[in-house]
Amino acid sequence: MSKLTYPTAGRYDTQFLLDGTVPVEGFELEFMGMGVLPWPLFRDMVTKLSYDIAEQAISHYLIALDQGKPLTAIPVFPSRFFPQLGTTVNKDSGIHSPADLAGKRVAVCGFGYNPAAWMRGILENYYQVPVKDIIWVVDGDNPFLEGLNYQPAEGYKIEAIDGFTSELMTEKGVHQVAALEDGRIDALIAPGGGAPTTGNTRRLFDNPQQELREFVATTGIYPINTVMTLRQSTVDANPGLPAALMNSFNKVRGLYHDQLAADGPGDHMGVSTAELAHMGVFPDQYGIEANRTSLEAIIGYCYQQGLIRTEFAVEEIFCL
Repeated sequence: MSKLTYPTAGRYDTQFLLDGTVPVEGFELEFMGMGVLPWPLFRDMVTKLSYDIAEQAISHYLIALDQGKPLTAIPVFPSRFFPQLGTTVNKDSGIHSPADLAGKRVAVCGFGYNPAAWMRGILENYYQVPVKDIIWVVDGDNPFLEGLNYQPAEGYKIEAIDGFTSELMTEKGVHQVAALEDGRIDALIAPGGGAPTTGNTRRLFDNPQQELREFVATTGIYPINTVMTLRQSTVDANPGLPAALMNSFNKVRGLYHDQLAADGPGDHMGVSTAELAHMGVFPDQYGIEANRTSLEAIIGYCYQQGLIRTEFAVEEIFCL
């Protein structure tokens, strides 16, 4: 049996696959270390289908699936986040609340980039911000979704600045962007907890924890950052693989939760696990039903924004 290629970042629960603590019964995987950040593999998986198995940003997966790319997924979500935490503003922009983003220049790594898709959906559906009044400044180099020919819904204002993603996102983490510092853009939506603040910048929310508590209490959404994707040809050749992977990932998630419990409250993408537990979203679970509200939200947001032409039922996007 040939090895199945699986590039993965050594973080959260995947560490227990990488170190051999939990095998994938009946299959041999060729792990390809990605450090601690998985994003460098995202574009290759949705455009070239370079690997048998790979973690992928969920909006990127939905766009690729809608474009007819022969990909599928299992309901495993190693990384979750709140895009509200990743929004940084220039102090001279006049932005003090989500409503103030209307008419402003807001930068995102790409229009379909996962934090952008989530934040636009939350702005429109939770904060009632007219997102088509925002000027969406995208990276003209399109580092994540080049090769996927999607068209944003009619009415969005989009401009481009080349190359700022390479300034923002490095192997060592997320950095500030000169265009935000000097006021060429008014706000920046970045992954995780966002770009570090400086004397010229601040977070969008003064009390982010309270914002998140109210958001979760109202919507029941804990936004999904990444999903585990597979080449359809790999699944066709190995029909037992999705179930075997699902079984292993359920085991490693349990080990990750046990580790956090033993070590004391930790941090998950900018929020303490104690706070997440207080909100009722952690420890989390894999599978469709435990995540249906968040899955329906991101599918609906992507459809509203024109990123996908098909408003998929949740079950349609998974092979389990």
